Amino acid sequence: MHNIVEFVLPEKNYEDYCWMLQDEHNPASHPPLIASASPLAALAPEQNPDTPPTTININGFNYAREIPPGDVVNPLLQVTNPESAEDMEKWRADWLPEMDKLVDMLENFDPTTVSDGCWKETLKSHDQEYARVFRGIHRTSVGPGRMAATRFLDKLVDIFGEERRSDGMALLQGFPNLSLDRASTLWNLSRIIRGDESLMGLQDISQILLQLESHHFDIARGIEFKRNFDFMIEKFGCTSNNGLQDLPTWREGSHIPISMINAYSNLDDAKSPIQASNTQKEKRLLLESELRLKAQGNPEILELTRLMEIAQHLLSNVEDHNLLCDQQCVASSRLRWLNIGLFMKNRGILVDNNDIFYYRREELEEALEGGSVLSQLDINHRKSMQMAFRSALPPLYLGQKPKNVENTLNLPEEGSTLKIIKGIPTSPGTYKGRARVFQSIDEASHLEEGDILVVRALTPPWTPYLGLVGAVVTNSGGPLSHAAIVSREFGIPAVLGTLNGTDFIQTDTTISVDGTQGIVVID
Repeated sequence: MHNIVEFVLPEKNYEDYCWMLQDEHNPASHPPLIASASPLAALAPEQNPDTPPTTININGFNYAREIPPGDVVNPLLQVTNPESAEDMEKWRADWLPEMDKLVDMLENFDPTTVSDGCWKETLKSHDQEYARVFRGIHRTSVGPGRMAATRFLDKLVDIFGEERRSDGMALLQGFPNLSLDRASTLWNLSRIIRGDESLMGLQDISQILLQLESHHFDIARGIEFKRNFDFMIEKFGCTSNNGLQDLPTWREGSHIPISMINAYSNLDDAKSPIQASNTQKEKRLLLESELRLKAQGNPEILELTRLMEIAQHLLSNVEDHNLLCDQQCVASSRLRWLNIGLFMKNRGILVDNNDIFYYRREELEEALEGGSVLSQLDINHRKSMQMAFRSALPPLYLGQKPKNVENTLNLPEEGSTLKIIKGIPTSPGTYKGRARVFQSIDEASHLEEGDILVVRALTPPWTPYLGLVGAVVTNSGGPLSHAAIVSREFGIPAVLGTLNGTDFIQTDTTISVDGTQGIVVID
């Protein structure tokens, strides 16, 4: 049951345009502080006063305006195609040190060092540095990586035909990456508690440690678990729920990683994500050998292998940026806001430092400079509204219909029920099972082995659960998205980009997922 929340465009003239929901990177409602100002706004080009902005925020959800031909595009997309594999390493060498500096600046920001009258400028400087580093990493990693992969796949299909596209995808898989490393680390933790009924099913790390310590014969196991869990948190503790800065990271609250460990503990060793990755590696190496054999004496296929070598850096670089950049930046920004919130609490402005997220940006700057502050009544009202927004189902688009809406949206014929949902085939294979439709990763503890995960967007925190499920269906994403890459690594069928598939699939219904054809059949 979802609360009824109205989604209304802020200006009358905005209705003349199509505004598409940005599901893939922002699948949940952001709180007022984050929704009212983004550091990436510093990237925006000068706007035509006669045209609405390229992005707007409604009820905490981001919507992007369809860009007509010839209009200004997002600077993040202004990238160059890498000419060599070495080009794909530049972001690691040049930008990761810059990001480390950004993270250090945000996490260690001391609000007491800001002089009166300097708050607006100080926060603006944070935004500018965030945008500079974010743009640098995306221009040298994500954009070029996807362009390189697309160039390789298009060339392969041109030579061998569309029926070999899935083999082209397989040639980009089976490389180490942090998403798989995180899943493997959780898996290894599950092996420690597997088979102990007193440990399986507990909700947080403190409960597990208490149970381990209560059995003198399990002291060694407790020490091992604590050591490995601490290592996991040190490496992956920045993981956040859907990139929401007002919610705790794994470093602050252990219930989500513990729920994953519990789920893994019920699985046999054959379901290991390490084994799944090895399977993809073996498949890739066989296909590579086949391709290199055909390249002998064939200049066209030899060029294809060169493009393949460039594109093969896609998985490690583009996939790793999800954690190294996106997750870390969100986590460090959250700590910065919490430190400012504590500063305000100590000054009697806030009751709880977490309440800072319910200020809008301009209100926060005014309060920090000694101006008006929000009443606790106003803050509590915004909290309740935020709960309503997070339980709402935002419309796919606002204003004018998207171009070719009939061809892109899943719509039932008049007087009938939709039985077949069309999407993008991104991970081959077929699977039939029980659908579980979730709004938040907090619901993931209800997943059982063999379920089909159905979500609006599969963000990085969901990745370890792919070792548990039989298939994936999402509203957003394409063949080179995070969801597609990790689904192929786990060897499970995936149909992405259904746009509005979650409107028709119901929890506990039986569905068939065809990741080769890109269709979902509802029984």
